Amino acid sequence: MKRCPKCHNRLQHNSYCLDCHLQVHYSVEPPNQDSKSPQKATSDDATKSIKKWVPAIIGGFISVLLLILFLLLRNFNSPEAQAKIFVNAVNNGDAAKVATIVSTKDNKVGRQEAARYIEFIKKEMGIKKFEKQVYRHVGKFDEDSPVAYEIKTDNNQKVLRISKNGRRYLIFDNLGFQAPMKKAVVKPNTSATYEFEVNSQKKKVMGKKDETILLGYFIPGDYVLDATKKTPRGTYEGQLKFNTGSSDHDTVNVTEDFQEARVKVNIKNSGGLDQDSLKVVINGETLDVTENQTYGPFPLNKDLTIAAEGKSHGKTFKTATAKIAQADVKEMNEVTVAFNQQEIEKYNKEKEKDVLDKIGDFVKKYTSARKEAFQSHSMNAIEPYLVKDTDLYKAMTTDVKKQQTRQEQSPEVTYVDKTNNFYSVIVQSETEQGNTVQSHYLLQGDDDGKNLKIVNYQAY
Repeated sequence: MKRCPKCHNRLQHNSYCLDCHLQVHYSVEPPNQDSKSPQKATSDDATKSIKKWVPAIIGGFISVLLLILFLLLRNFNSPEAQAKIFVNAVNNGDAAKVATIVSTKDNKVGRQEAARYIEFIKKEMGIKKFEKQVYRHVGKFDEDSPVAYEIKTDNNQKVLRISKNGRRYLIFDNLGFQAPMKKAVVKPNTSATYEFEVNSQKKKVMGKKDETILLGYFIPGDYVLDATKKTPRGTYEGQLKFNTGSSDHDTVNVTEDFQEARVKVNIKNSGGLDQDSLKVVINGETLDVTENQTYGPFPLNKDLTIAAEGKSHGKTFKTATAKIAQADVKEMNEVTVAFNQQEIEKYNKEKEKDVLDKIGDFVKKYTSARKEAFQSHSMNAIEPYLVKDTDLYKAMTTDVKKQQTRQEQSPEVTYVDKTNNFYSVIVQSETEQGNTVQSHYLLQGDDDGKNLKIVNYQAY
């Protein structure tokens, strides 16, 4: 059966198509381009069917791509994935990764500090317990809406703070992992400047004696920082040590561990000196004598010069200087220095005689003034010799008025003993009847026997 070359409807052996009225000649085959075989028609039908499915196929493909993209994003950006990345970095000792995660805008954590942080977590908590707590707290973000969670050790030491910090791709919670910080402080026993290095960055802090100095803020860890300490005595090499876990507060005290020298000084022939005046001089620095006779610290990298000095009757005596060369300086050293005993004794005898003479003159003048006071019934003559407002002064005021006293003459000092600024003096004299009597005076005065005044008087 023939078909119309135009509308493809079947022809009924007519000379024209009954549908489109196209004239048809049976004697001539229609051109190939205008006619279609049954196979061609079937192909066209299949094509139309495929075109109907194209949108659905494309939509399905896009859906698959979106699903794959979501899965990829979730694997790296979901709260659980973020927690896993952090835990794995800690477990694998990846200091660079941990430093990046816990760093904030205000606090950049370096690799060295992150490495100490990792060791602290493993030692104080253990990686399994740490991992369990991280995942447990991250899971709680889905159950409620807390601001943050803190992870602590069994000793209640804060190790990690996990908080929500916005969104990722508008789908996932963005988590923040912050390491808590503590202030590291040191309290030097002298004015000092500390120089040390943290995360390859040099730091310099300084402070006065007994002043609390802030070294910086540090995340959890056990720190041993190489450092130098500069003081008026010199420069020390050593370390600054602290463990944030040793403090229950936000401040941790730093322990100094520097190379130091100490010296024990034995002093000889100081008996003739005022013991309260004894001093030890080391490298030009004058120090009080200590009970254990040990002094320091001093730097190991310089010579030590040691001497002693003391006073007697206002004069300063010094020992010869002992020296320990730098190469021989150890952590504990010992030297002996000695005063010139003969020189001190000679001076003391001369000075004691001089003081004795001054005290003798003072007592004679006072004896004469006292006689004048009783004769004139006035204290004016003896007031310059007495310390006012003492029991003796009050008693003498009464005695002068009543003329009740024992008159003495020819006083002679027989004994003098000095303690601090006081002299204990024994005086022997005669009464008007020619009897020999003794009296005790307590005088106040200078080392050289000047500015003497009577504090107390007792007649025997």
